[in-house]
Amino acid sequence: MKRATLVRMTPGLAVILAIAVVTLLSALRPEPVARAAAGQALTPVRFNMSWLPQGSMAGVFVAMDKGYYTDAGLSVEPMRGFGGARTVNELDRGMFEFGYVDPLSVAMNRAGGGHARMVGGINMRFPAGVCFVRERHRIATPADLAGLTFGAGLNSAVQTLLPAWLRRNGVDPARVRRIQLDPAVVVAALIEGKVDAAECWLGNSMALFQKRAKAAGLTIGRIDYADFGFDAYGSGIATRDALIARDPDLVRRFLAATYRGYADAARDPDAALASIRRHFPLLDAGVTRQQIVETAVLMAGPHRFAPARIENTIHFLRAAGRPGGELPANALFTNDYLDGKAAQ
Repeated sequence: MKRATLVRMTPGLAVILAIAVVTLLSALRPEPVARAAAGQALTPVRFNMSWLPQGSMAGVFVAMDKGYYTDAGLSVEPMRGFGGARTVNELDRGMFEFGYVDPLSVAMNRAGGGHARMVGGINMRFPAGVCFVRERHRIATPADLAGLTFGAGLNSAVQTLLPAWLRRNGVDPARVRRIQLDPAVVVAALIEGKVDAAECWLGNSMALFQKRAKAAGLTIGRIDYADFGFDAYGSGIATRDALIARDPDLVRRFLAATYRGYADAARDPDAALASIRRHFPLLDAGVTRQQIVETAVLMAGPHRFAPARIENTIHFLRAAGRPGGELPANALFTNDYLDGKAAQ
């Protein structure tokens, strides 16, 4: 199999400035301080967003602003992350109490001796897909990727599964040149024609692809991994076994308050947009609102994990010859800390 090529690309000045400013704002946010609520101190909780603040995280900020976490006795601090694979490993090391990660990353963490575990779903449909510029290519099935260059983020767990997904759809992975990119430049690489296709995510980068394409007089096409044999979960909320064992009630309270925030965000995207932009006013309103709406669609249905769909993730890891492919499904998740309302 042809190995992925590591390509380092320099982001445009606008991207650098945007990331720098958002990171600075996050860094200047005060450390969580226990405050009295109903005579009791709040428990500080660090939540790793897995990337920069964006619309998919709106439910967390709504829960903060509406006092849902305070009602639950928590003082929550959302913190930026650097991709799912790094986030889950940092979570496992105790750097955060909770994180926004995916079962693929959890499986690889546990296969390496880690103890991360999913405790609640957000993306109940796998949100990733393949984006392309319609004016340059026609990609209707995975077979149409043969002979093309495909770009994706360095820390994207799907990079691990792409060869297995291609083989399942009758495509020799060696016929697709796979390039690992800094996540900050994936969108620009596609729009500028440096790659023919790129991984794109609903609730995340899809809105960015469409905005940049429109500005360039182009249009974006997309096929979903989920429509071609990858029936799995996307990212949700994870913690580690030690925290579950030490304070299961903390897990219950964090999940219940978080899902209250997401339910409100789904009902009123504009209010959710205003909430997250109060914390990060430089976020693009149109992009962020689209991410909020897409996340609400991805969350439709129960937020509990079904063992059979978790097994699909393990099956793909096994087919890709990657660590985690021999784990039992129940090693990756638990539904025990979702209350009745959160589970729906």
